[in-house]
Amino acid sequence: MRGTGCPGVRILLATAILLTGLFGAAAKADADVLQRNSVEPTVVDRINEVRRNHGLRALKVSDLLTHAAQRHATNMGWKEYFKHDFKKNGDWYGFGTWIRWYWPASGYTSWSAGENLAWGAPSLSARKTVSMWMDSPGHRANILGKWSRIGVGVVHVSNPGGYFKSHSDVTIVAAEFGRRSR
Repeated sequence: MRGTGCPGVRILLATAILLTGLFGAAAKADADVLQRNSVEPTVVDRINEVRRNHGLRALKVSDLLTHAAQRHATNMGWKEYFKHDFKKNGDWYGFGTWIRWYWPASGYTSWSAGENLAWGAPSLSARKTVSMWMDSPGHRANILGKWSRIGVGVVHVSNPGGYFKSHSDVTIVAAEFGRRSR
């Protein structure tokens, strides 16, 4: 994890790289978690622009990975945490477990998944998110990896608590990368 020194914006990043292999939650009474579906295609477009600039194929949007990303970003907002694990009914599930709920491996001879996370206060643009990821070796490896699919989820949280409690508003971005073949 790392932060930036940008005035007025705090961004923390986390990454899970190449694993060979979300459910709803009750929100805090005063927290407001809103999906930012209009931002998601912009993040995908920016990632694909970077990939093309590096001679790589564009990633195709997967409904399964988009659903996973949206659920993870929403879960982090509601349950006030920031990590690759997923909290469900008080239990924690590692990335290699919960991603299979949405991006199943059974029936495939080859399967892999990875995740990039970011959050910013009060907001976070697609350009800033991808720029920060490209400045981080692990995130960069995911963006330029041998993936074929992507899904992005973005949420805005007003009056957050827990991990984000020192801010009045935060934006959380989750990008799920995947590849599988039969």
